[in-house]
Amino acid sequence: MNSIKFATYREMHPVTARRKIDKHIRDYVRYHFRSLVSRSQINQLINYLNQNTQWNDIFKQTPYRFNALLAKYCDNRFNRQQRVEAIIQHFELSSHKMPNTHWQKLIEQQSIVLAQLTDEYSLNLNINKIDPFEGFFSINIQNQEGRSFYDASFTFLKDNNLLIASIQGPNSDDAQEQIKLLTKALHGIRPMYLLVIGFKLLSQEWGTALIGIPHKAHAKYRWNDSSYMLFNYDTFWQENNAKLINGYWRIPLEIERKSLESIASKKRSMYRKRYDMLDKMAENIHIFMQIKS
Repeated sequence: MNSIKFATYREMHPVTARRKIDKHIRDYVRYHFRSLVSRSQINQLINYLNQNTQWNDIFKQTPYRFNALLAKYCDNRFNRQQRVEAIIQHFELSSHKMPNTHWQKLIEQQSIVLAQLTDEYSLNLNINKIDPFEGFFSINIQNQEGRSFYDASFTFLKDNNLLIASIQGPNSDDAQEQIKLLTKALHGIRPMYLLVIGFKLLSQEWGTALIGIPHKAHAKYRWNDSSYMLFNYDTFWQENNAKLINGYWRIPLEIERKSLESIASKKRSMYRKRYDMLDKMAENIHIFMQIKS
């Protein structure tokens, strides 16, 4: 039986030579205090996981993911009870959105192709490896070697909502050059906007509403450190025609297109290739969702 227990401190925070003693002490105190005051929520999550064991390997692979229950999960406005309810709702809704075989394949392989965008790049569904505070699943743009260039994490929430919890681009020294080359390969679509299109297509397949996290509700938002998050989510969602409703940015599922006749002739070929790519992307995602095993 694939049963599971809540992670111990050592499992959640393995000792490494590079960890400073003050950080070790801080994490130790936080873990034990939060575990104490969150005992009821820990029991709720463990009981759920032991009744729905298909999700247990997500936490066995990386015990630190349990820290999302103790600290933050996708929306920093959630209290302890709201966090555990959101995590359970996420897995419960996930089990109804795709066959269990799809999820098992994802958990085993960590990443599966949703759509082939170009000969070089694909749109993938992943177990989120960046930060569990931002969600357990993500989609990203990868090259043939499996290198990720843009990631966006998500969670399902109550009332059949799909919440985009984070979007992150490359942070290497040549990041701007990477973005430029990727945008060109995607026929002029900026990568972060293509991820939103990917979520729109997934929402259409899954029958969910699509919402975006407000900037100050982001899991990593710090009120006293404006330099910590250089990307403003509120501005980005508004650029995607979203409206702030009931505390979240509601993103329309329509994918806007210009008529080719209205586009300058010198750009028409690029737009034709762009729309062909988006059509194939939608078709690939639809076919993937129809596969039963």
